[in-house]
Amino acid sequence: MSKRHYDLLAALVIFLGALFRLALITLGWPAPYNDEGTMGLMARHIAYQGAHPLLYYGQDYLGSLEAYLGAFFFRLFGPSTLSLRLGLVLLSVLFLWCMYRLVSLLYNRALAVFTLIVLALGSSDVMLRQLIASGVVANPLFWTALLLLLTSRIVLTARPISDKLKEKTTLQDRIDAEHTSHMSWSRLALYAAWGAVAGITLWSHFLFIPFVLCAAVLLLWACRQELRLPALSLLVLCFLIGLSPLLIYKITVPVSPYENSMFAGIVGGGYREPSYPPIKGLPTQSATISPKPITPVPGLQVLGTLLVAVPTATNGTVFCPIVPANIWPLTNHSDPSTLFCTGVHGAWGLTLVVLGGIATITAVKRIRQLRPTSSDRDPSVMNYERRRWAARLTLLAGGGLTLLAFVLYPQASAITPLISARYLVSLLIALPAVLFPLWEAGRLLKPARQRQFKVVSYLLHGLLLLAVLVGSATLFVRDVPQAQASSHRQQILIDGLLQAHDTRIYADYENCNRISFLSNEQIICAALDKGLHPGLDRYFPYRAIVAQAPRPAYVLQKNSTQAFLFEQKAASLHIAYKKIEIAGYIVYEPEKHMTP
Repeated sequence: MSKRHYDLLAALVIFLGALFRLALITLGWPAPYNDEGTMGLMARHIAYQGAHPLLYYGQDYLGSLEAYLGAFFFRLFGPSTLSLRLGLVLLSVLFLWCMYRLVSLLYNRALAVFTLIVLALGSSDVMLRQLIASGVVANPLFWTALLLLLTSRIVLTARPISDKLKEKTTLQDRIDAEHTSHMSWSRLALYAAWGAVAGITLWSHFLFIPFVLCAAVLLLWACRQELRLPALSLLVLCFLIGLSPLLIYKITVPVSPYENSMFAGIVGGGYREPSYPPIKGLPTQSATISPKPITPVPGLQVLGTLLVAVPTATNGTVFCPIVPANIWPLTNHSDPSTLFCTGVHGAWGLTLVVLGGIATITAVKRIRQLRPTSSDRDPSVMNYERRRWAARLTLLAGGGLTLLAFVLYPQASAITPLISARYLVSLLIALPAVLFPLWEAGRLLKPARQRQFKVVSYLLHGLLLLAVLVGSATLFVRDVPQAQASSHRQQILIDGLLQAHDTRIYADYENCNRISFLSNEQIICAALDKGLHPGLDRYFPYRAIVAQAPRPAYVLQKNSTQAFLFEQKAASLHIAYKKIEIAGYIVYEPEKHMTP
């Protein structure tokens, strides 16, 4: 196929990927989520109240760009979950375009198109994080891909000044070359763009720091002769501009105990769920006690990563699904089907890690082999290929550092690998680098073994492609109806609250901002923790608004710890209340104000 044909095919895949995402959000998948409700409230405040939040409400390290995109679409189509998610579709399209350009530049267009197909589709585990407007995935994923594309472009088009000087035979020629070796404005613009995109990436989410660091190391290694004034000063200035929302927030806003902090416990700030002892009269399994500090267990951390987190983040759980409650931890009581499927997932995760290791070793060897020597006839070609392999290694190093950080964090890898698999979303960027050995190694084998290798290669590629196809089909068959039913229950709850004139309420964190957003702030909610005390209010003014209400209602899940505590507290204070059941929730209407 020609270059033009590959480009047309890539455009078609990106278009179908956009349609796939539009179809899902139009059908109401995924069901509205509480953190997405917070982003929706931010977008409403930007669109209609002139707000300009620098960071995600109640958090001191997550960017707010998705809220500004949501505000734009709110002004066009009105506030809704669908409008809020249109920005995510736009970011996904830009991400796919960047990945196609990046893989085409570093590898070949055939692998680029295959990568696009895998990234354009996906299972519920993968697509859920891309279509929930929580600021964690879609936004930083695009900026990271763009940063790597810029880095590769700069590195591959750089020509060391020393090479230019070697071409000059006389002293005067070398002096003239030094005076004419200043960079063009277009090249300075590339360095400025790199700095700005790197800053925006870190503002979006610290989760992508490994890729930013690896890209910076590659830039410094390959372009160190260009990184002088004015290029370096321009790069740093634009980096600070891109990071400025985070810097301004850190400088102007004091550390607060009422927000989630990246540095909670280090500088004395940040929200943490209090610890409560078991409650008398409550079943033991429903008691609420905050987890104690996790003791690292290397074996469990590695197993949790390979058996659960990596396959979950890379479409590897499609062929043999497990009920979420049974996935982790494995015990002596785990049924045979769970153990079998866990083995299948582990084989998937281990295969990707092994392929990544092979790709890394290959890249390091090639970089060493391509070191130019005085005997080379055309050292510029050697330099180009060496930088190209270094850029490939950058993708692998970014993914490897991300995986290592995950393994070393026991709370994620050993305790909650399923939920925490979202921290490995950046592995999708490294996927083409991991797959590349399957595309190239066959040429290095003896002819007798090439056929066997091709069979293995086709099988693995076929499994990956089948996984995303089956996962995508399952979304429409199973997950969309479940999401629609969940959304219907949420709307019944909101309609019931409005009908009962309960517009100032207390609820658990998982429902609070979702209710406020879906009701277009007709209902104002303040969050409660598991002990029925004030919890994590993402938008802190809501707490004061609810506290000033004469008789705010309590909206608690049926048979929950909080519902039990409310009835216990009301009885101890001799406060009568009205009790209404709506869509699996209990709405308590006390006769007078109860301070949580």
